[in-house]
Amino acid sequence: MTDNKKNDAIKQLRINTLTKLFALLYLYKCPMCGYDLMKNLRRALQRNINPEQIYPFLRKLEESGLAKVIRVEARDKKVYTLTEKGRETVERLLNRFSDLIQVAISPKVNVCASCGVKIIGEGYKEEIDGEILTFCCKHCARHYKEERLKFKSRK
Repeated sequence: MTDNKKNDAIKQLRINTLTKLFALLYLYKCPMCGYDLMKNLRRALQRNINPEQIYPFLRKLEESGLAKVIRVEARDKKVYTLTEKGRETVERLLNRFSDLIQVAISPKVNVCASCGVKIIGEGYKEEIDGEILTFCCKHCARHYKEERLKFKSRK
């Protein structure tokens, strides 16, 4: 499939709400029925999600070949899973969003002065020898000070 056809599939889905995006992500994670999907979305988005938001979207996913019903449980409860095409579509969406997220969080990323781990947000700050340093935790700050003392005592 060409890139244009792949992008057309994304455009046809009209992933223009967090509800649709999260629904795709939940189905990417594991198969589930519409009711369980609504429960997860309510919890994640902290707002009321109704069947009119979910079931037409699930039908659209099924009609476009991105999802399929893998079994029908009691009371005609359909369990949906993404097809390979659906999984590839979600991966393309995630790649698109990851670029946006990277741009949004890059200015907020710090690096621990001790262990080098990337910290999103403020981290733990401490003044050492007149310099304000950022650490991921108090333990790294303590370790950094101990190592600095060892280095100074060797001089």
